[in-house]
Amino acid sequence: MNIEQRASLKVPLTGLSTLWFQVSGTLCNLKCEHCFISCGPGVTRHGMLSRETVKGYLEEARSTGIQEIYFTGGEPMLNNEIMGITEDALNDANVTILTNATLITADVAARFKGLALASDFELTFRVSMESPDESANDRVRGAGSFKKTSEGIKNLIRVGFEPIITATIIDEKGPCAEQFETWLRDLGSKSPHVKTLPLLHIGRGEKNYRPYNADEILPDAGLGSVKPEALQCSSARMITSEGVFCCPILIDDPSARMGSTIEESLRPVALTSPACYTCVNEGLSCSNTSSTCSETRRENVKSYYGEAAVQPQPELCCPTAYTGADTSHIPAEVLDVSYGCGSPVTLSGLREGETLLDLGAGAGIDCFIASRITGPQGHVIGIDMTDEMLEKAEKNKAEVTKRLGYSNVEFRKGFLEDIPVEDGSVDIVTSNCVINLTADKAPVFVEIYRILKNGGHFVISDIISERLVPSAMQEDSELWGECISGALTSEEFISLAVNAGFYGITLLSESFYREAGGIKFYSITYRAHKDVKSKKCLYSGHQVTYKGPFKSITDDEGHEFPRGLAIEVCTDTAKRLSLPPYREFFTITAPAGDTMPADKEPCTDTGKKESGGSGCC
Repeated sequence: MNIEQRASLKVPLTGLSTLWFQVSGTLCNLKCEHCFISCGPGVTRHGMLSRETVKGYLEEARSTGIQEIYFTGGEPMLNNEIMGITEDALNDANVTILTNATLITADVAARFKGLALASDFELTFRVSMESPDESANDRVRGAGSFKKTSEGIKNLIRVGFEPIITATIIDEKGPCAEQFETWLRDLGSKSPHVKTLPLLHIGRGEKNYRPYNADEILPDAGLGSVKPEALQCSSARMITSEGVFCCPILIDDPSARMGSTIEESLRPVALTSPACYTCVNEGLSCSNTSSTCSETRRENVKSYYGEAAVQPQPELCCPTAYTGADTSHIPAEVLDVSYGCGSPVTLSGLREGETLLDLGAGAGIDCFIASRITGPQGHVIGIDMTDEMLEKAEKNKAEVTKRLGYSNVEFRKGFLEDIPVEDGSVDIVTSNCVINLTADKAPVFVEIYRILKNGGHFVISDIISERLVPSAMQEDSELWGECISGALTSEEFISLAVNAGFYGITLLSESFYREAGGIKFYSITYRAHKDVKSKKCLYSGHQVTYKGPFKSITDDEGHEFPRGLAIEVCTDTAKRLSLPPYREFFTITAPAGDTMPADKEPCTDTGKKESGGSGCC
């Protein structure tokens, strides 16, 4: 496949959740043999980023729902403003600094700890090494680097940080994660975390090892089974002195430069670089959570709940709102192994004849509740990845069918990040305490949006933390299975839903669950709606009046509605405000002879007010 063909392979932006900054440009105090952007002493192809420059980009990014910020280089500690830059970023999101740690003295570590303690967000250090063996490490990274890096890591650990070790796997003889973990424990780490990366055959990886082979190209079929949202360029952008690039790897590829501003970069990415082959085929991600980590957590959860399907685990149950009327037709065997934290189906507004899909259906309790509500003309689909739970659900489906007198439930094996259901085929999606169990949550919301019909909605019960869950707790597999370690904050949950395209996000219930690690966790239920907007804004005379009780309100798109004052809106906004959850708060006046634009064709220019771009202004 030539470059022109590869350019047709494009990854859409699902939502900008991660922002990278090349804060020290390509200047580094080491000259590693495999560096894919060939950093080193005196290398200034990309320059330093000033604190003011970074601050400007952070201000621009605030409206995009940024959740993670990464500072890299070169060596970020060479930037004299790194403390101020970090302090600013910790006002907005979790921050990770990628460093070789050779310049992290005890004083530097203590100053960073002070910044971390003053912020509600988490500061993480990721330290690059090649081996816990000094000679093997220094062959790649330079003489004396092992001792300096080791001392830097110890300085971080002494003040309470748990640095992540990043190692590039150059060949099969390289060290495994377990060797690094043992070494980290010897240094004093209580929760060792190791991330391994494949060798990229660009930069010095090409010069000192080999270029990409002729057969290491993306196939004509494109991404194959790999979903575009699994690639980091679907949710991340990199800032350097030379502009905004599609990812942290390709800052020396002119075709990867997407503009001078973040706004200019919010468009699909063409997979034209040979390095894209590595990302697609090896699941490379530059973020802290690797695909290997996600798979490990998934397998742990499958095992955890596979056992809970066979032997009931009362400690996994949260208080729920089920009543005898809800569950009178459901066998006790199902009730005994139901581990939800709410009752999303009873809050969903499900009507007869509708289709409901339940994610993480387990033994089927919520599906069986929905089965009676939606009736014989309705359809209920349960998705679960655990064989033992699916077996129990199928076994008890026959008894539920007998008691109801009809069968409208089916169970399918699948993952939340890859739901085995057609686009736009479901009226309502529910889930009950399962999103927190997934390692990569953004694709879950994207998938829910995909399978919902236009006008459909989700009702999700889950566990929410009062503040960010520390990395050490996230590595505790037992707490993960107990719905603690993987919990989002409310702000994170809402941001993921908004980035996926949902609107009208409403908190339906909230109650205290438990406290762990000094953090309070709550059982919540949220509802949100899907509404596909028109391609352009069309104003045709519709006016809406907010009825109160507040003096004024603002919707998700920034429209302000003072109480009692008629405001002209586009057809998209008029339609949306005529639907739940807004309609009880507004009076909508259509132009004479017109009707509410529930099924209009995509808007076209009428010579009246219109905004550029897609959707409503």
